Amino acid sequence: MFIAADVELPEIDFSGVLRLTVKDLKTMSPRPISFWDRDKLSDDCKALVIPKDADTTGLQISKCTNPPHETGEYIKRKYIYWLGGRFNSKWKKQFQEYVQDNFGEGTYFELWSLWFGNHKMDEILQEECDFVDIANFDFDDLLNTDSCITVIM
Repeated sequence: MFIAADVELPEIDFSGVLRLTVKDLKTMSPRPISFWDRDKLSDDCKALVIPKDADTTGLQISKCTNPPHETGEYIKRKYIYWLGGRFNSKWKKQFQEYVQDNFGEGTYFELWSLWFGNHKMDEILQEECDFVDIANFDFDDLLNTDSCITVIM
């Protein structure tokens, strides 16, 4: 899933996942459980850690620096970002705040769901949504079909 716009956007991560180095992990007490022997890894290796009881459903928006090859056939906006999280009420609130902070009145952006694979995307569900209606919008369309939702501020 992607968010596409003609303006550059800030990246955010409310996923609850920590991005640390192995050096950081070695200093933690207690040490997080790992499948790898940290003592055999370079201190500057990157690691992802999900703390116990972390809520990993939050909004994530990160620059899509290496999009799937076919993406350009569909998304024509200048800036493309990965869109992550679970579309629950918390996510919707975070998303609304993010949009209010980063888009002005009269602008728009696109939410894309593209399922690359063995099927051809002959029909992409196209919808428009006014920002004022975003709290009631059914984001499940993004989970179930190839779609483009244009959100108008």
